Amino acid sequence: MATSKKVSLVTRTTLWILAVIAFVGLVFLWWGNTLAIKREVARAQEQLRQLLDTVERSASIACFLQDQQLAKEVSQGLLSNKIVKRVVIRTGTTLLAEAARLPKAAGGVEETTIEHPADFMRRQLVSPFNPDEVVGEILLSPDSIELKSQAIQAAYFIGILLMVQILAVGITVVLVVYRLITQPIKLIADSLQVLPAEQGQTLAYPHRRHERDELGGLVNYINHMIARLVSLLNEERNLRQQREIEERKFRSIFENADTGIFLVDQQGKMLSYNPACRKLMRAVGRSETDPISRVTNFFNNDEMQVGDMIKACLREDKNVQQDIKLVGTDGGLRWVNITLSRIEDVVFQGVANDVTERKLAETAAQKAAVTDALTGIFNRLGFEINLQNRLNKICEKPEFWLALMLIDLDFFKQVNDTYGHDAGDRVLIHFARLLEGSVRKSDLIGRLGGDEFVLFVDYIDQPQRVEKIAKNIITNVAEPIDIGEGQTAQIGASIGIALFRGISVSQEQLFKQADEAMYQAKKKGRNTYCVYTQTH
Repeated sequence: MATSKKVSLVTRTTLWILAVIAFVGLVFLWWGNTLAIKREVARAQEQLRQLLDTVERSASIACFLQDQQLAKEVSQGLLSNKIVKRVVIRTGTTLLAEAARLPKAAGGVEETTIEHPADFMRRQLVSPFNPDEVVGEILLSPDSIELKSQAIQAAYFIGILLMVQILAVGITVVLVVYRLITQPIKLIADSLQVLPAEQGQTLAYPHRRHERDELGGLVNYINHMIARLVSLLNEERNLRQQREIEERKFRSIFENADTGIFLVDQQGKMLSYNPACRKLMRAVGRSETDPISRVTNFFNNDEMQVGDMIKACLREDKNVQQDIKLVGTDGGLRWVNITLSRIEDVVFQGVANDVTERKLAETAAQKAAVTDALTGIFNRLGFEINLQNRLNKICEKPEFWLALMLIDLDFFKQVNDTYGHDAGDRVLIHFARLLEGSVRKSDLIGRLGGDEFVLFVDYIDQPQRVEKIAKNIITNVAEPIDIGEGQTAQIGASIGIALFRGISVSQEQLFKQADEAMYQAKKKGRNTYCVYTQTH
């Protein structure tokens, strides 16, 4: 396998410092050169203005007298300065003198054209005798090549000084970084390679001066890590010993717990189980000598249910819980709560508890919640829940009739007032039994409260059958009812019927129609029935 070449920290640091210094040097060199050129141009312009101030008097006289010889001498004198490239002296349109370092452009003697006036410094000349009279002008063009040469010389000199200074600073920085940082770090690294940290030996400072700086802080941090490492090693040793103790404790719990504990793999094969699991199997008639080879023994050998539970535990990566009904060989029932949790990739821990008593109590509580305590038939909640389930299925056989019968006992209040509430309870129980005998077992019977009862019959081929049921109830309830102590009571019943077929209908609509029909039955004189029609 190829190994990467080791690069010294000193080399990298030096190269980076030199690169930064070179970049900064180039920036400052460009900046210094720009400033030098600007300064030289400004100095040249000031020098040109001073030259113009010097010759202004002589040039004014030459223009006033139109003396070409004097103008020529003035222009030649200006041109002797290296920074002057061209001189023009003129009065009005008359050219008195023109001098240039290069051959001058073609043109007449009497009149010259300045192609680039912006390149000239212009100075108006006034009469030596009348300051208000302009007699001519002098134009002076600087030599840009000479100016540039002077600027380059100045910038070159500044650049050399700047580069020497930057180079000196760079070398000094490299030496200081090496002496104060990279060399101590290398000493620390070399010491770490041979340091027996597991024995608790600590790292020494590269030099006493580093005790309070960042390198000293690094050494302190490393020593802290070494101390932490030693502490962790000791802690790991103690934990290993503690784990051995806990394993012995767990084994004791595993063998003696009343809760069934087992390990199972992804295929549902039992890897191990405690005696409590065997006890649960015996509770449902399993042979004591038959080993529990698969967890399906807890699921009545339902392989699919086991697989679904294991898949859910894998998919959700959390505990999965389910109540399982075990059917014994003798037909007896037991309920076991199975909790499955993932402890390894394909190993699961299960906990099994016998919850038969709890499930029976829940069943009893659920039944009590939907049952009328006095009569044993559905109460309002139970009736409405079962009615809704029936209504959800009306579309399955739309050709059959269904009916809701709302029944209110007539003269029941007089029984209570005359014979007492115990007698009233006997009447209610008697009427509940009468209803049970008047309809099929599949029909719903409920007590809504007080003396108000309700029936729901479905899958009737002819609506006349519903009216026959109502007539039988009215006939049977009119017979005397034994209320004890040789006494009898007599009541009646007013029945409202909501009849429908093949349509979707709500409970509220049914009860409203049946209640309206019952109201009409009471208006007719009670102890009769009415079927809801749209005319009501």
